[in-house]
Amino acid sequence: MAAPHHTSDLIGGRYRLEGMIASGGMADVWRATDLTLGRIVAVKMLREDIADDVVTKERFRREAQALARLTHPHIVPVYDCIDEHDQVALVMRLIEGKSLRGLLDDNGTPRQPGQLSAHLTLHIGRAIASALAKAHDENILHRDIKPANILVMKEGEVLLTDFGIAKPLVASVEDHTDLTKPDIMMGTAKYLSPEQVQGRLLDGRADIYSLGLVLYECLAGKAPFKGENEQQTAIQRLQRDPTPLGGIRSDIPSNLITVIHKMLMRKPEHRYSTCHEVVRALDEVSQQNYDALTPVDGLNPSMAPATPRSRSSLNDPLMPQRQRRPLELVQEEEDDTPVRTTKTKDNTPRGIAHTDTALPRSQRTSTKRNYVPIALLLIAALTMTVMLWRGLQDTNSQIGAPVINEVAVGPVSVVGMRSYDPNGDDGQENETMIPFLTDNNPATTWTTVCYGNQYFGSKGGVGVVVQLSGVGLGTLAANFATAPWNAEVYVSTGETLPTSIDGWGLPVTQAASQQTGIGTFDVKSPARNVLLYMREAGRSTSCSNSNPYKGSLSSLDFTSAK
Repeated sequence: MAAPHHTSDLIGGRYRLEGMIASGGMADVWRATDLTLGRIVAVKMLREDIADDVVTKERFRREAQALARLTHPHIVPVYDCIDEHDQVALVMRLIEGKSLRGLLDDNGTPRQPGQLSAHLTLHIGRAIASALAKAHDENILHRDIKPANILVMKEGEVLLTDFGIAKPLVASVEDHTDLTKPDIMMGTAKYLSPEQVQGRLLDGRADIYSLGLVLYECLAGKAPFKGENEQQTAIQRLQRDPTPLGGIRSDIPSNLITVIHKMLMRKPEHRYSTCHEVVRALDEVSQQNYDALTPVDGLNPSMAPATPRSRSSLNDPLMPQRQRRPLELVQEEEDDTPVRTTKTKDNTPRGIAHTDTALPRSQRTSTKRNYVPIALLLIAALTMTVMLWRGLQDTNSQIGAPVINEVAVGPVSVVGMRSYDPNGDDGQENETMIPFLTDNNPATTWTTVCYGNQYFGSKGGVGVVVQLSGVGLGTLAANFATAPWNAEVYVSTGETLPTSIDGWGLPVTQAASQQTGIGTFDVKSPARNVLLYMREAGRSTSCSNSNPYKGSLSSLDFTSAK
């Protein structure tokens, strides 16, 4: 039986325990000194009450073997593995930081959940995706990606840890390397992929989904699925997609939303194929939103501004200043002294007459005389109101369309189309091919030019604007000739088109598919101009190997609501 450990115990003849720093469901973590190298380390050991379980001990040993193979800047390094006195111990780098779970919880309140900026979410997402890419390359599936297993250092370094239930991506029956049955649901219910819930065979796309859930929570402040118990929480992801992030926060770059929602596709084949693809996608988001490439300046105390600041002013270029409690990784002393409110004191010195009685009675202002002009103004305002109401009564019968947000909405028709490329040199994309969208010939198509990646290179998107005869509601139908595709729909009521995608505001709807064919978009917001903005395009045989991607539409139509 494994013996309990105490401070000053010597592990492996060289690691002296200094004190326990954390305790989890399976293991305890101790701070220790490596007497040979003279450095501080972390020693992780199974808890005394489960240390004699053969399967648990073997899983723990496998974790050590897995981590020993994973040399990566975003994976907690293992220095040594000790197996003595029926106890297995992992000697790892001591992390002077917090888990992402702790950061989110500390940053939230009962009414306002903790959130990260897009800047920090992107930073963490790319780090963990690159760590998982390395693990998958080494035939290791993590299976337990969650905020508690992501560590963040004060300087912004991000590390993945806890490979306790990792399994081989490809395992043979003979070598018994997988200690779980394929139909057993392993992991944390809140962060399981749909295939984990169903007990199906897993590959790296299961970790991609779990990471997508983590990134979603960083931005939304809560995980997208939550039931009354773990079973309901797990099953919900089989029944519906997450609420679109764009409807939760308005400050998140749309291309980052696109990446996260693709990671959260219910079917594995609709997600990114590998974590290498996720890294590339997040890199492109960084390039298109250059602020995300700046250092994580809120994390380093030396970068703090000289003037005092509150927790609501984190120096992060993408963190909205209106949020109540943005993420603050630097631990600051907060003044908990209750604020006392007192009545404003009259500072008029004693013995000096107050202004309301200092003047002689004949020189004081009469409040009664002030009522006369006020009464006259009220009478004039009442007269104007009556006249305006009568005028509206006379004209109401002539208005045939409803009014929504002071914009008259009625039946409309398509009066024109134009390509839209706000990040291009001339704002257009193959404009001469636009007539192919309205010629009723499925053999002719409007296409973008060919791009080096599916996200239209550094542009992030290309689209087509449908111009209507007035302001209306309806349904936009697009026939996509290449796949997969991912598109957003924006609207405007102005006579002129916004010159940037941000000028359109938030998308009113979006859709994606792995197949070619018709996609429909319900436009329930008043629109004079409807922009179909493609965020992702498929490969095309008409493009070169170096630039194989392009968007293609064989038709585009808008049907006005009745």
